[in-house]
Amino acid sequence: MVLKDAQQSGAGEAVLIVQPNRNLTWRQSKWLFLSLASSIALVGLYFYSLGAWLILPFTGLEIVILGIAIYCQSCRVHTRQLISIDETHVRITDSRNQQAEKCFCKAWLRIVQNRDPKGWYPNRLLIGSHGEYIEIGKNLIEEEREILANNLRSAIEGV
Repeated sequence: MVLKDAQQSGAGEAVLIVQPNRNLTWRQSKWLFLSLASSIALVGLYFYSLGAWLILPFTGLEIVILGIAIYCQSCRVHTRQLISIDETHVRITDSRNQQAEKCFCKAWLRIVQNRDPKGWYPNRLLIGSHGEYIEIGKNLIEEEREILANNLRSAIEGV
């Protein structure tokens, strides 16, 4: 997962961008699908030439499921959270749901790191105030979540 550091966007505002690691571009994802689909189709055609005609519907189903999986993965990696910090407010915007933008007063803001006491589950980084919290950095690994918490604290204190 990729975590972009705080950027100064002018007028005393800091911006943190949290987004997952994008290993493949859309073009690379299409090439991956085409190469895997063609190899699956070749195996299906080979068995069809041997007389196992019943394999063709399952080959088509496998190609469709592969296409859906690659498409869903490509859509998921293009999500990001934008955290804008100005003089008095902290705004959190999720790219999947633009209408769900949350705004918190900076004076009451709390950054909470929930840790699992047994270490079985990943830690959660929550930000909010007055009993309303939002999880940020859900797609980050533990080390990146720690870096995000430190960057967030320094950006809030620095602005």
